[in-house]
Amino acid sequence: MLNFPMPYRDELLYSVVARYGVHFGITSPKQLLDDVFNNRKVIATTDLPNHLSMIAKHYTDCYYCDVEYLAYKHTLFPLYAPFVSEKRRLECLRLMADTSQGAIHLALGVAASRIKQTLSLRYCPQCVRLQQEQYGEYFWRRLWQISGADCCLLHGQLKEAAVERHGHHRHQFVAPYPENCPDSKQGESSAESQIVTNQVERLLDRPPVKSADLEQWSAYYRYLAEQNDCCRGQFIKYENIVERVLFCWSKKWLVEHGLSVEKSESCWLKGIFRKHRKSFSYLEHIVVLQSLLSSPWDINDVLGDVCNQKSEREHHVAPVTNDVSIELRQEYQQRWELLVKQFGVKPARQNKQGGATYAWLYRHDKAWLLKFNRRYRIYPKPINKRINWQQKDILTVRELVTLRNCYEMFLNTPKMTRNWYLKQVKSPATIEKNLYKLPLCNQFFMRYCESTTEYQIRRLTKTVAQLKISLIDLKRWKILRLSGLSEERLRRGTKDFLTKIMEI
Repeated sequence: MLNFPMPYRDELLYSVVARYGVHFGITSPKQLLDDVFNNRKVIATTDLPNHLSMIAKHYTDCYYCDVEYLAYKHTLFPLYAPFVSEKRRLECLRLMADTSQGAIHLALGVAASRIKQTLSLRYCPQCVRLQQEQYGEYFWRRLWQISGADCCLLHGQLKEAAVERHGHHRHQFVAPYPENCPDSKQGESSAESQIVTNQVERLLDRPPVKSADLEQWSAYYRYLAEQNDCCRGQFIKYENIVERVLFCWSKKWLVEHGLSVEKSESCWLKGIFRKHRKSFSYLEHIVVLQSLLSSPWDINDVLGDVCNQKSEREHHVAPVTNDVSIELRQEYQQRWELLVKQFGVKPARQNKQGGATYAWLYRHDKAWLLKFNRRYRIYPKPINKRINWQQKDILTVRELVTLRNCYEMFLNTPKMTRNWYLKQVKSPATIEKNLYKLPLCNQFFMRYCESTTEYQIRRLTKTVAQLKISLIDLKRWKILRLSGLSEERLRRGTKDFLTKIMEI
């Protein structure tokens, strides 16, 4: 594609696509998607967009503008990449290159994170004024859209623009301009916001580097607790850590950002000093590191220290002892194989003869024993009995029927698809992921969800009714234009309906 705009420093790809639409005067969101992605179903995503390979093709003259460069320099991917495993990091880059259908937000933990995104896009009034003077246009910066980094280090508190992050029009890329980013007075930024913004800015500038694994993060936080005298033998002095965190961060700020410190065993602050079984967010790491490290500190130095940590696997490698003969070792291995194949791993250990065999192998050939047992491990299947799905099915379908009855006679509602219905009810994600447990809801969607033909007919009906009221002659081109339709996009049933309308 010719004349696709080059991204400015720290500009979101969302902003680049929006500026392309402004430069070429494209007012139709679908037309913009056709031009840029050759796909009319792309969702306008601000933080972790997909289809980066399509955008990279527009920069064929720039050898460095590949998928990895765009992900690290013009999305919020560097905010999450250092805190997930290397395998997950590479998989997420692959997802961002093509279509992921929301999988990238699940893989990086954004969808279920306690750190909630801002409802609207944000901007710094003085910075956009400088952008206008220097570049002749506004653009969205990455640093403005990060929860916790609520200020501009030069000018003060950020302002919310009149652009929703997840608006009603999911396919529309909205560029910043004076109407949706009005000039207004900025308040002073808090000390907490300045700390987070400073570290987040360094994270965004971080080049692509191999990520540490969860065991290295566990070892680093263990080391950090020991250095700050927050250990008692093998136990962590949780009270000492809480005291340091609350000394450095105000309770109000922590609660506002979903990081309240609680006494429960499931508190995030306790979890981060335990064995890491999941990754933690950038904001959780910054809060703890700021509390325990001496100032000034740099998060890039911390990430380097974590990668240098020895994992628990390296500390607990059990070498094979050479004080027994190979024949004796093979005899015990065969004996254990027979017991496991007959009873299973756990029952074989509880057997008197099997217990002795297991203990011998654990002392003399632990590596083989663990590898063999892994092949016969039986994973339990958890049964979730917290929700009465039959009752939830009945209550939800009643809510859906009420919605349909309320909106059935309205002609100006959006297309009444399954997603539209789900957005109107409580806990839509739970219902969508468990539809196979909700037969009544499934039947409702199959029966009452509006097809494209029905939606087009409803739009035509609304336009015809308005023209009749205004006593304006019905002309085919006028009806299509006011309805936002075209001859190419009309379905067969819609064409028949429109032809009959014109004959009346």
